Amino acid sequence: MWPMNLTPAIGLLLLVQGPCRAFFEHATCVRRTGTRIAAAEGKFSDEVTCGPPSDLFPQKIMDGVKFNLFGAGRADDEDRRHGSFQPPPRSMEGTTVLITGASSGLGLESAKRLALCGATVVLTARTQAKVHRAVNDAVEYCRDPGRGQYASANPKVLGVMLDLDDFSTVRSFPERYRSSMSDRSLAIQIDVLMNNAGGGGHPSREVTVDGFEKTFQSNHLGHFLLTSLLFENDLATRNGRGCTVINVSSITHRCAEATHGELRKEVEFGYDFENMNCDIAYSGEAYCQAKLANVLFTRELQRRADLHKPGWLTAVSLEPGGVATDIWRHVLGYDPRTYDKRCNSGEELTQPPNRGVIDKLSARLFYRVATQVERGANVQIWLAYLHASEKKIEKGQHYDEFRTVRPVPKYVNESNSEMLWTKSEDMAGIKFRFD
Repeated sequence: MWPMNLTPAIGLLLLVQGPCRAFFEHATCVRRTGTRIAAAEGKFSDEVTCGPPSDLFPQKIMDGVKFNLFGAGRADDEDRRHGSFQPPPRSMEGTTVLITGASSGLGLESAKRLALCGATVVLTARTQAKVHRAVNDAVEYCRDPGRGQYASANPKVLGVMLDLDDFSTVRSFPERYRSSMSDRSLAIQIDVLMNNAGGGGHPSREVTVDGFEKTFQSNHLGHFLLTSLLFENDLATRNGRGCTVINVSSITHRCAEATHGELRKEVEFGYDFENMNCDIAYSGEAYCQAKLANVLFTRELQRRADLHKPGWLTAVSLEPGGVATDIWRHVLGYDPRTYDKRCNSGEELTQPPNRGVIDKLSARLFYRVATQVERGANVQIWLAYLHASEKKIEKGQHYDEFRTVRPVPKYVNESNSEMLWTKSEDMAGIKFRFD
């Protein structure tokens, strides 16, 4: 538990409103208010609150504050210091986990702790240098004698470069992955696919080499293509059982507006199919759309998999909470607690220009009291463990940071999920097939 009083926590709530708006909302957008709408059909009949991130996200930050101050929300199987869930020793042996975006944050934390309990972990990052650094970090973590019975001299961790913003690296990934595994005499079949990579908060619209808006491609379209290719190349099944696909989304899937920033008194929440590539308008709202795409993709993947062969595959989405990761770097900068150390280790990091005293204070407060990465990675690690231990996972559902299945808005429906799937196939130039 971090030594602090309530003053920085209260200050954070005041300061975080600005960064939330800067990250997500276009400067010309009017202030929105939360709206209660019906949940999607299924096991829930609750209403779901939808609204701007600046309304919904502070509660996620407060959840982190409450834990840091009082340990609120800690489960019995989470440690007292960080609130992290660690699967039992050797419980993941024989399980291969592929994690995208594992050079830092939730991806790297997942790689460390899954490897620690015996999993074969294949992590990806945008450059070979980041891959090398992440693999070394994970291996050193597992070899630390302080891990006690978990410590391992030879953890099974390897990395393969993957830039989701460049389809050429996605298309070549299956063969490069297969080669890396074969060189180490490891089984090529993937048991858990953790689509973790992502980004957002870009100050202006950026386009990838493939011509798509960067937030959309790095969060959704790149993962859609990757997942399809893994099945096409017979890498995502083992003995007739499909892998478990874990799509890391966000609470902001409830903030997506289907009106591309238009000034309206009444806001229609949902997926903005007219502005998928942000050709009409761009704002930080692109991130909300991308995170909604993660949830829609999950639902449609599960539906189509069940039609193909009932019960053979599991797809889930999740929201990890308000976590102190690099996702905030465009607004708050990198975590000042680790910035110098990371630069000295060879990472090429740059803080945003023209940051004032308030900006720097906001960053220090946020990174200190928001949910820490160790706790934020719990859900995806736990879901991977459930697969390995053959325990029940609610197929096609959405989990929150407390490992609870949560309702999703009614616009997460079959019509929208199928439309996104079809348009994604067209954009990626593929037909997604399971065999």
